[in-house]
Amino acid sequence: MSAQTLSMADPRPKKSEAARFIRGLEITNLMVGVIAVTVAYLVAGPGPLHLGVVVGAAISALNLRAMVWLGGKVISAGTHSRTRYAVIFGLKLAVLVAVVWGAMSALPVEPLGLMLGFSTILPAILLMTVKKSLEPVEANRTNSKGEL
Repeated sequence: MSAQTLSMADPRPKKSEAARFIRGLEITNLMVGVIAVTVAYLVAGPGPLHLGVVVGAAISALNLRAMVWLGGKVISAGTHSRTRYAVIFGLKLAVLVAVVWGAMSALPVEPLGLMLGFSTILPAILLMTVKKSLEPVEANRTNSKGEL
C-alpha cells in the first residue's frame, strides 16, 4: 500500500500547528514533571520536599489541561456559551488557589517543593519554544483564507 493510499484512508482531520504545539507542551510538561520528581527524590529522598514536587507537578499538569480545554471551548463555542466558558476560565484561577492552599494546609509538603513542582511549566514552555524554532518552516503555510 502506498503512502498516498494510507494518507487517504485516514479519516482524521490534520491537527493545526497550534494544536500540535499545545499537545507537545502538555507532554513536555509531564516529562519535566517526572524529571523534577525523580531529581527531588534522589536529592532529598522521600519526605516533604519530594511530596511537594509531586503535588506541585500534578497540579501544574492538571491546570494546563484545564486551561487548554477551557481555552478551546472559549474559542470554538457560540457567543452565549463563549461567555460562560470565559467566566469558568476565570473561576478556574480561584479553584487553583484553593487547591494550592488545601495542599499546603492538609498535606505534609514543603512549600519550596510545591513551587518547584508547579513551576515545571516554565522549562516545558522553553523547551517547546526552542524545539519549534528549530523546525523547518512549512513551504505551503497559508493563512486562514488559504492565502500565502
